[in-house]
Amino acid sequence: MRIFSSGLACYGMGLTLVGLTGCQTDSFVDPSVTGRWEHQPTTLPILRRIHAIEIGEQIVGETPSREDLIANDFSDYRIVPGDVVTVTAFDVYQPGQPVTVDRVVDQSGYVQLPEIGLVEVQGLLPEELNPSVRAAYGRLLGAPQVDAALVQRTGFRFTVNGFIAQPNVYPLVRSDLRLLEALSQAGGILDNARYAVVRRRVQLDEPIESEPEFDRSVPLDLDGLLDRLEGGAGAAIGATEDTFIDVDALTESTLPEVQTPNEIGASPWRWDTSSGAWQKLGASQHLAGVVQDESPVFIDRVLRIPLQELRRGDSSLDIVVRPGDSILVERVGDGNIYIDGEIARPGPYGIPLNEPYFTLSRAITSAGGLGPLAEPDKVDLRRIVGQDREAIIRLDLAGIRNGTEPDVVLRPSDQIIVGTGFWNRPMFILREGLRSNYGFSLRLDRNFGNDVFGFPSDS
Repeated sequence: MRIFSSGLACYGMGLTLVGLTGCQTDSFVDPSVTGRWEHQPTTLPILRRIHAIEIGEQIVGETPSREDLIANDFSDYRIVPGDVVTVTAFDVYQPGQPVTVDRVVDQSGYVQLPEIGLVEVQGLLPEELNPSVRAAYGRLLGAPQVDAALVQRTGFRFTVNGFIAQPNVYPLVRSDLRLLEALSQAGGILDNARYAVVRRRVQLDEPIESEPEFDRSVPLDLDGLLDRLEGGAGAAIGATEDTFIDVDALTESTLPEVQTPNEIGASPWRWDTSSGAWQKLGASQHLAGVVQDESPVFIDRVLRIPLQELRRGDSSLDIVVRPGDSILVERVGDGNIYIDGEIARPGPYGIPLNEPYFTLSRAITSAGGLGPLAEPDKVDLRRIVGQDREAIIRLDLAGIRNGTEPDVVLRPSDQIIVGTGFWNRPMFILREGLRSNYGFSLRLDRNFGNDVFGFPSDS
């Protein structure tokens, strides 16, 4: 009975350990078991960028706006070499018979027309083409019946490159050409293509202010500048909106008239003779040495279009292609990640080409799961963040699978190292001890079997 009691005690201790782990919590005995185990559903974001280690990287791409769906305005288009024009003229060879020709504008800006030869059309608006050609035929026919039209524009172009069947530079023929049609011209969207990054040049509406360079050959009159400061006129030198100025104390004698921007100490005030009061001038009037540069300023705007959503029919993503657009088609994957440490199958793993969300949790699953000594909250991610620069950040896989931390999308060349803890090996030995004889089982031999089950019957 003593052995029987010891066996029951050990068996009860095993059940207690199992009970302490809980049915809906991560296992204390086996920390490599991770999960949420809750009935209540939850939703978490998936991170494509880790701000803590990728501060210097620029977020590429924005979502399209309503203006990106409006057709182009080609009303100011002017004919350039390479354009195609169609000319129909009557009474050239036979009375009442039309002659129709299609001509490509040559590199000199001319088209060759029947009977009249070369006619210059470069630089004309589309509506100016017909009168110009009619005037050229008028020198031969008097009052001709001529129709001329621009049928193909080549002055506007767009570029498609990247993961596409036919990367090239294409003419933008129609003013309402959409992204899906443009990609169809380049061979269509491939199955592994994920994003189209559209780089678009736009002009800033407001001019950029710049300070003029002073003539350094002219000596600076410091004495005159000090006199003006002491006399009160200097109160307005370099005044800003945050500077307190007693307007009532200003008189015509204390502040000069408007001076040239290059003059030291130019006043932002002037005397208005019509109202008899001092008025502060705006920035557009070249005050305080600031001059506006009227030249146009252009910047690049980047749009990021998810192609699978576009192919499924999301019309808000089918933007209108603008002249000069550069379209780069990206695909998912195309690289390896490297998993090491306490993992079932360490080594390099290719990112699936058709998997847009190949995250840390999914990568661990692909590698066979965590090893028996793994510590899920000790996962190092090493990532290339610049030229010859690598960043290391610690991630919590247990938190990701518990639903308290967002998962992270992996990139090519990422390295994942799974760590371990001090108590992981003792707990592993304990687990293996329980498994060696299927737990602390109850063993009865022939010497004590009769005490438990009774003597066997004679029959």
